[in-house]
Amino acid sequence: MPQANSTTNPSELSAPRPPYPVTTCAVFAVTAVCTALTFPYPRLIALLERTPTMLAHHEWWRFITPVLINPEGWRQIAFNALALLVLGTIVEREFRAARWLIIYLVSAIVGEIAGYAWKPNSAGSSVGISGLLGAFAAQLFFARAPQARVGAILILGGAATLTYFRDLHGPPILAGFAAAAVMHRIANPPKPRRSMTRIV
Repeated sequence: MPQANSTTNPSELSAPRPPYPVTTCAVFAVTAVCTALTFPYPRLIALLERTPTMLAHHEWWRFITPVLINPEGWRQIAFNALALLVLGTIVEREFRAARWLIIYLVSAIVGEIAGYAWKPNSAGSSVGISGLLGAFAAQLFFARAPQARVGAILILGGAATLTYFRDLHGPPILAGFAAAAVMHRIANPPKPRRSMTRIV
């Protein structure tokens, strides 16, 4: 009678599979549709992009709508699409849908604020994606392997360098890392230390 494989862990059979990246795919689809609409309707870019007069005209929606389109050509479209799918999937499997969306939106807003100061006429989803890179750095930072922490430090160092040179992708990377680190701390609070009492 054949014996069962002794290396199989019974708990692995009942362990839940990683969730599908539903939020990543949804944001990808929305961004793709909005970007595609800018080809037959180029005036849509002027309605959604970041402008230097958006605060004076109280156009508050421009703090988030620039991430819905990629108007700078196929290179920007292809790079941002691939980065969103790869980083989005990795981050969503760790933080799940709601926290993923918070990281993406907070980082996008931080990036748009930086862009308003450093690059006022532009648009693109890369600032939101930069926040996902920051969240990925947080995953590496809180991992047990020291090599992973080195990777996190390199990403944060790059983000600090970009910020120093006024590249609008630096601040959202740092914002994504900060948001993900707070979420990780809330989900994994430090264990209280046991107090040692002397018995007389």
